[in-house]
Amino acid sequence: MSENETFYDNEIAPALAGLAKRCQDRGLSFLAVVEWEPGEHGRTLTLQAGSGLGIRMADAAAQAGNNADGLILALMKYAHEHGHSSMLLKQLGVPLTPEKSAA
Repeated sequence: MSENETFYDNEIAPALAGLAKRCQDRGLSFLAVVEWEPGEHGRTLTLQAGSGLGIRMADAAAQAGNNADGLILALMKYAHEHGHSSMLLKQLGVPLTPEKSAA
């Protein structure tokens, strides 16, 4: 474990967790990503129900790391569930309107 990762674990992550809790208590979504070396990061997240696509896309990017395919697949999954207006997702075969689940 690097010195910067230890610093993150011991000081930054707990402080971010406190901020995330304060945001959650106020009904705010929160995302923080801290990179301690290239390709190595930690993330703190709390999402409110109905949170916007922007914060969800940023979280998907953080989760995907250096894997563009992971990010694209996450965006496609979200678009299947919620719909979209993306020309590129449409070209990938993702329908514009959410798919209905069998009831």
